[in-house]
Parts: sequence; structure tokens; C-alpha cells
Amino acid sequence: MRIHTKIMATLALGAAALVSPVGPIGAKSAGAQDFPAKPIEVIVPFKPGGRTDVVARMIGEKIKEKGLLNQPLAVVNADGGAGANAVNRMQRGDDNGHTIIHWHHQALIAMAMNLGDFNLDDFKSIGYTGGGSPVWVVREDSEFETFDDLVAYLKENPRGLVEAVGIGTIPHFVGAMLANEAGFETRYVTANSAADRLRLLLGNNADIALFAASEYLAQGEGLKPLVYFGRERLPDLPDVPTATELGYDVSWANPNWWLAPASTSDENVAILEAALAEAIADPEIVEYFTNNTLEAYWTPGAEAMADARKQLEALQAVAATIN
Repeated sequence: MRIHTKIMATLALGAAALVSPVGPIGAKSAGAQDFPAKPIEVIVPFKPGGRTDVVARMIGEKIKEKGLLNQPLAVVNADGGAGANAVNRMQRGDDNGHTIIHWHHQALIAMAMNLGDFNLDDFKSIGYTGGGSPVWVVREDSEFETFDDLVAYLKENPRGLVEAVGIGTIPHFVGAMLANEAGFETRYVTANSAADRLRLLLGNNADIALFAASEYLAQGEGLKPLVYFGRERLPDLPDVPTATELGYDVSWANPNWWLAPASTSDENVAILEAALAEAIADPEIVEYFTNNTLEAYWTPGAEAMADARKQLEALQAVAATIN
């Protein structure tokens, strides 16, 4: 099993940050406190079986197995309404941490496009438990060997390349954030799924497309990755630079984001943070993430919210071009 030293160091630091002078505020000492007083409902804004749902259930099982909280996590699915159904369910539930959401940064796209009656002020961030980042690719026989080659061409030939995207989707927003930062434009052809993007790219009907790193690695042939949107290079793609190391302040980790109602007390959020930080550091969880081309890390709630606000500003700039 390959576990990255830096990831594990980050997890250790995250866990250490949640230790008080008299010991951890995790499950075992939390038993003497009033929270949680009943099972915690974890709302997933998608149908069962997707990454967000699977990770929520895995972490819930790990918390139960290790006794990290004195009550279980009960995962329920509430898809639809661009996340509004999940948020409405959260707001109808207990307002002090017994009803929470497990989402990712699709929530920020919904906010940027005003697709639901909710915003960041409706939530208190508990933290990120890992995530996965995409790659921007061209065909294997493309003339572009590096991302700098592609940028130079597009600056000389504005809109001279075709990008396969679904308007309003993650591939659209992530590609547009990079284009805005690097100062170029592409023109779009509609592709609402990874299969559509792959078909258009390999069929010479598009020049560029974005895929999850796992999708690219599963495809294997016919594609050439130029830039990765993680914060660090992916071990499975050691020769593919990140956008940030190329000098562009753009990243997209699409993290597993745990959110509570804004009214939740800091004390209860700290108890949840401690449990999640220990769960994501478990070797079995790290192995699952590594095997699925995901990154296992812990980001505390306040730091995660600061990151989300920065990402939202960039997404709103993209949304302004299509609204």
C-alpha cells in the first residue's frame, strides 16, 4: 500500500491540532458530554452509490468501529434541486450538529449560479476529509507537449481550440477558472458526461477536455495529460505538473466536505472534527483513497471555509460570463 509521507504528516498535524491540554476531545472523552445525544443524520445530496455517498458511509462505519463518537452516523440521500433538497432537510432537522451534510464543491457551483436558496452563511464548516482532482488532457497525438505550449497557441489564436464541456458543470467551471487565470479562451462543444467528452476528444471533434484523474487512468490510451488541478502532483501521474506550480493560482480538489447548520455550537463542531480527523487517518481509509486515485487528508473547518470562500469568488467570476 502506498501512503504518502506528506499526507500522513498532514493528518498527524490535523489530529494534533484537535487535542486539548487535558487530552483528546474525540469519542471516548466526548462520552461524558451531552453531544451527540442521538444518532447524527448525515445528508448526502446525491443518489446512493456515488463517491460522496460511499465516502460518507465508509467514514461513518470507521467512526462506529473505533468508537470515535458515542452515537452512530446515519447516512440518508436527498438528491435533487441542485442540493436544495438536502439543505432544506438539514434546516428542518436538529440545529446543533445532529443533522449535517456531506457534500463537495458542487455546492459552490450551485451558489455561484444561484441555483438554490442557500449560501455559505447558512453553514458552519466541519472540515474536509480528502478529495480528488481532475486533469486537463489533449489527444495523445496532439502537437502540444506541455500546458505552456497550449497557452502560447491560444494566445496567438484566440478561441482556436475546442473544449468539450457541459455548461455549468465542474469541467466547465474548472477549465474556465484556469483560462481566466492564464488569459486565454477556448470555444465550447457540449459534452454532458465523461463518456461524451471522451468520444468527442478521440473522434477529433474536440481538442481539450477535463477528466477525473481516475477516469484518465482507466482510459489509459489515446490521451495526454497536460496539467493536474491538485495542490500537489499525483503520485500516479508524477510527470504531470499542477496548475499552481506552473504559476496559476487555480486548484480544484472537490473535497469531501462536512457541513453543519450555521447555528451549531463551536464545541459540537470540535467534537465532530476530532472524530472525522481520526477516521480519515485510518490506514484502511487511506488505502481506499489511494486505490481510487483520491487523496486522503484532513482540513479543519475554519481552514476549509476560508478555502471555499476563495473558490466561490473564482466560480462567481465564471458564472458572470454565462448568466
